[in-house]
Amino acid sequence: MGHLFHPDQRSYDLKLEVCSTAFHYVMEELQKAPHLASSWIRVERIYTERELSSAPLLVLRLTNQAIEDDWYDLEDGYQGGPQASHRRCAVCRAALEQVRDLLVDVRKMGRRDLSLTYSFEVILSPRLARMLQEAGFTGFALRPVWHYRRPHQGEPPLYQLVVTNVLPPMASPPTEFEPERRCEVCGTETKFIKHTHWWGRIPYYEETEIYYPKSVLEQVADFNATWEKIGELPSWSRLVIITQRMYRWLKEQRIRGWSAEPVYLVE
Repeated sequence: MGHLFHPDQRSYDLKLEVCSTAFHYVMEELQKAPHLASSWIRVERIYTERELSSAPLLVLRLTNQAIEDDWYDLEDGYQGGPQASHRRCAVCRAALEQVRDLLVDVRKMGRRDLSLTYSFEVILSPRLARMLQEAGFTGFALRPVWHYRRPHQGEPPLYQLVVTNVLPPMASPPTEFEPERRCEVCGTETKFIKHTHWWGRIPYYEETEIYYPKSVLEQVADFNATWEKIGELPSWSRLVIITQRMYRWLKEQRIRGWSAEPVYLVE
């Protein structure tokens, strides 16, 4: 039996395949009253293992964001106080340079090997950091991460993954971006990969796929950062692009807390 309609319920969650008759019916019916369309209509691509295992490059997505931001930064906000971990633009507050090791509440990491801070810094367990070094992967450096109450005491309890190999700009088109943000003082430019699309009169959210020229393969390491800074000016980050070798290793080692999406190459 289907779900009953309740007059007092303000919204309903529907999970439909994009190519299905049901999806087409719902979207066409919403054209008659677009003001009823939820702002949370989201199209998510599900990749097959064949697609993932044949892609030369992939976007690495971390699926848990468990580490509280640096405690001194929480205290200073984006003001860039004397104890802040990053030097920031005085006008737009964009991070310009990391000036010291991160201090975090290490307990939030738990038994994870891989996580993100709330400001999108990639954090590794000592075990995973050692494994990456021993495997001889390229394009990254490790920076100590300390517990905020015991900084610089003993061995670092965690490590920050600093991706050092920066790729050239994406191929655009076909990669599409939303309008960029630019600070006229520090020159920082940030972008959002296009995610707002339209089905007739109804907007929906779907991330645009990422493309690079094939020549980029001559410049890749196992870990790579995008040239594009993604996000708002005060809190931008670069996407992490990995090789197929890195993707297979993470799967073989059964590392948890991540997913991947193919990157497409064009002439």
